Amino acid sequence: MSIRKKETATPLPKAPKPVIEKKKGNTLYYLLIVAFSFVLYGNTINNEYSLDDIYVTGKNVLTQQGIRAIPAIFSSYYISLNAEEGGQHNFGYRPITKVTYAIEWQFFGENPHVSHFINILLYALTGIVLFLLLRRLLSNYHIFFPFLTVMLFLAHPLHTEVVASLKNREELLSFLGALFALKYFLKYHDTGKKLNILWGTIAFGLGFLSKANIMTFLVAIPLVMYFFTDIKPTKNLILTGSMILILLFALIVPRLFLGEASRPIQFIENPLLIDPSFIDRIGTSMMVLLFYLKMLVFPHPLSFYYGFNMIPVTGLSNPLVWVSIILHTGMLAFAIWKIRQKHILSFAILFYLVNISMYSNLLATPTGLVAERSLYIASLGFCIALMYGLFRLFGSLPDNQKISKKTLNYVLLASVIIAIPATAKTIDRNRDWKDELTLYAADAPHLQNSAKANFIYATNLRTSVVDRLKSGVPRKQIIPDAQICIKHFKQATKVYPQYADAWNNLGEVFLLLLNEPDSAIQYFEKAVEHNPNFTAAFYNLGYTYQVTDQAEKAIPHYEKALELEPYEVRAMSNLAQLYQKTGQTEKAVSLNEDIIMIEPNLDLPYINLGTYAMRNGEPEKALDYFERAIQINPNNFELNMRLRSYFLKVGDSTKADYYFELGRRSGRPKQ
Repeated sequence: MSIRKKETATPLPKAPKPVIEKKKGNTLYYLLIVAFSFVLYGNTINNEYSLDDIYVTGKNVLTQQGIRAIPAIFSSYYISLNAEEGGQHNFGYRPITKVTYAIEWQFFGENPHVSHFINILLYALTGIVLFLLLRRLLSNYHIFFPFLTVMLFLAHPLHTEVVASLKNREELLSFLGALFALKYFLKYHDTGKKLNILWGTIAFGLGFLSKANIMTFLVAIPLVMYFFTDIKPTKNLILTGSMILILLFALIVPRLFLGEASRPIQFIENPLLIDPSFIDRIGTSMMVLLFYLKMLVFPHPLSFYYGFNMIPVTGLSNPLVWVSIILHTGMLAFAIWKIRQKHILSFAILFYLVNISMYSNLLATPTGLVAERSLYIASLGFCIALMYGLFRLFGSLPDNQKISKKTLNYVLLASVIIAIPATAKTIDRNRDWKDELTLYAADAPHLQNSAKANFIYATNLRTSVVDRLKSGVPRKQIIPDAQICIKHFKQATKVYPQYADAWNNLGEVFLLLLNEPDSAIQYFEKAVEHNPNFTAAFYNLGYTYQVTDQAEKAIPHYEKALELEPYEVRAMSNLAQLYQKTGQTEKAVSLNEDIIMIEPNLDLPYINLGTYAMRNGEPEKALDYFERAIQINPNNFELNMRLRSYFLKVGDSTKADYYFELGRRSGRPKQ
């Protein structure tokens, strides 16, 4: 019975009074939070751009325009790109993150080091605001409880993806928006000033415009108000209603000018996106939740991407599914049991479950099956529960201002013991985020079951190798990296044999890097076998047959590519050359005229038409086409020299000198 009496002391008071302290009293804690943030992430300042940063900074065409791009940022999709095989894709609306990078560009230009520094400042600010809120909410708790909770939260290695990745600044800003919304709503409760509802609502809206995962705070904030204040249900509903209104505004208004979103749904990102059975959804979702619990307790290994088949689709026959069901059902049952007592563990569990719910694959299906950043906010619930456990382990309840010095020393020592390996892991992980290829190479050994992770690594390495070849690096020097590309493309197809993109890119490695067209053709054919509508693969087949002087085989593949994508200019131009070569001049002329209609500022079709005319004995017509090509591109050395030779022959020295001078300015192309 005595144990039960002690347990009943742990629930929070229904109406804790706000903490009223001198600012000097918290200054030391603020400084420690900022200093610890830089200890954890200071080594990211030397990092470059990395995974997905191009979406918001780096070479992003909008943010490079600086402040003047802000209207365009607010009136466009978050991500806009040309898919290699599927045309234009536009999706997401998160303008706040891009705006911060546009402002950075205005003052610092292309400087990833400044961006990483600002990310650390934002992380430190998160820690400070979180500490202030926990001090307010846990006013009758010893100050070590909120402070050490924040420090363990900051140290958790799962947050490396959020801080070290510039693209994921959206996570930092979204959470900050939620925290400031809560801060103002608490201020409204404490002072009764309704203006604070407005400020809290605006903060929530800005957080949503950073990333939509803030929607979980539609539940989390009312939970906080219930557990830690004596707010009346009607007022709590008013706060919730204000958040819903700003959310609806932020959802509806952009739709008026953004147009229709377009994003491909890919099995390799999350197999549950492709019509799974109810049993498979439940089983796999429980495995996902078990994965998240495991990563909270033991965050290793960390990976830049997961996807298919890191967590295989499974039904209810897997014993681990039932382990997860028992664990999560038990957690939820305990939280509900203690909710009327406003127990701190009840809050911690509910906060965790609410914030992980949108990534569980139960309520909705996220783009990726799992991701470390999904635990960023939810991990706060884990840290609160962990700190409560430490206090209880050493024989004290944390809601006591007069805890013995011995207990506090034990709690502090245990926290340090936990924080040291977490800090070391974080600092070490930051080095992997140095740049894209460093990250991919570091994670590759433990991502053998991820089809897309292998594909991403191989594709980016292939691009790097091609760039080195173009810059004059001898082919023999790039062979080792080409073999790495082959290894990971093949691993991607081993995990997912229907992976047409991987088969296609594998063919490109053999063609462009190893100069083995016969092998390349086999892989391109695999690509079209698994995706009969794959324009790029048909183009590559046509190109490979063309460069190996097999025009009859090249033509039907180019024609198929144009059937799938009628305005693919490269295929049109190459096919026109083959038509001319095989005596189908009318078709060749027609295709080049079509290219001019599609791309009037392209010089190539005029050069082609000029060449045809010259072969047909029509020099004046050819001359007209060539001169129009030069008007579009004055830097074509070979064509300038060709025109110079022609005018020398016809005795027009003025024009011959003119084209000679143009050619001299353009410079002879490197061999």
